[in-house]
Amino acid sequence: MAKLDLKDNEKLIGEQQASNVKKFMFLPQANPGKLYVTDQRIVFKATQGRASSEFEHTLEEIDSFKTGVANTINLTLKNGTSYKITGMFNKKLISYMEEVGIKRI
Repeated sequence: MAKLDLKDNEKLIGEQQASNVKKFMFLPQANPGKLYVTDQRIVFKATQGRASSEFEHTLEEIDSFKTGVANTINLTLKNGTSYKITGMFNKKLISYMEEVGIKRI
């Protein structure tokens, strides 16, 4: 089961079930897991699917996010890398990201 180990002086803002959608052989594949938002970073831990779908980034590395159809979250890093997050609880994830100051475009 996905679990996040907090760093010293790190506070968990929220966590929700979500899927990181990655292309696999030109087709989108949803990789279920949990997305964690802390006051220092965002972490996705896979519970099924490909372990390569996991990621961890500090808030300083994140440029912004935007929402698409059905509140799909497109998270973009300052280096141009992006992640597509889907899930039933994306409204909660959006509020966590806004709470930690990630710019919504």
